Order: sequence, then C-alpha cells, then structure tokens
Amino acid sequence: MSTCFDPRRRQRGDMMLEALVGVLITSIIGAGLAHVASRVLSGQRDAKVENIAVEQLRAQLESGGISLCDGGAVTITLPGGDKAVAVDCEVAAANITVAGIERAVDAPQRVELRIAAADLGIGDESAPLIVSSRQ
Repeated sequence: MSTCFDPRRRQRGDMMLEALVGVLITSIIGAGLAHVASRVLSGQRDAKVENIAVEQLRAQLESGGISLCDGGAVTITLPGGDKAVAVDCEVAAANITVAGIERAVDAPQRVELRIAAADLGIGDESAPLIVSSRQ
C-alpha cells in the first residue's frame, strides 16, 4: 500500500491545524491582556498627573490666598512642562438687616484656580481641574 493513504499521515495534518488554532486563540488572548494592561497604566498615569496638579494648586492657594487675584501669572510644574493656571476671584456682597438696621457685608473673597484637562494631558473633552477656597 502507498504511504499517501496512511491514516496516521492524515492525523498529523489535523494535529497541525489544531495547533494553529490553539496558537491563534492564545495570541488573541495575549493581545487582549496587553490592551487591558495599557488601559490600566494610562489610568494610573492620569491619576498621578491629576494628583500632582491638585497638590501644586493647593500649595499655590495656601501660600498666595487672595493675593492671587492681583493679576500675576500662576503656573504649576507638571511632567509635560510648566502650565498656566486660570485664576478667578469673586466677592460676595450681601445686605443684612438686624433690628431694623441694614448693613452691607462682604463675605470672604472666593479664589478659584482652574487648569484645563488638555494641559494635564488627560483628554480635551474632560472637565477642567478646579481647586477653590470655597469647596
């Protein structure tokens, strides 16, 4: 008999096909795990940059206080370089009447420091990071 019709020879081809399918499935699983790992690392990086920004904004707010409203430039240092911070100040005035006497009272000035999400490198569509004296 010819060796071309040997049942073991046909079986070897089936085994090669099964091995190829197994390698394909394993590579798809590996690619999925790599994708998940990259997303996790990206999220950790974003959280770390946000934490650095919040710490520096709080330090600026503590050290500068309402003097930040004078119009000087405020910057913070991030891994991507120095970034400008927008300063917004608001005075809340109210009239208070006690025993028929009305007085105008100025509440403490609110100081708000804001940095865009694009400056943090976490996406253009995300909301800005805001640290305020009235939170």
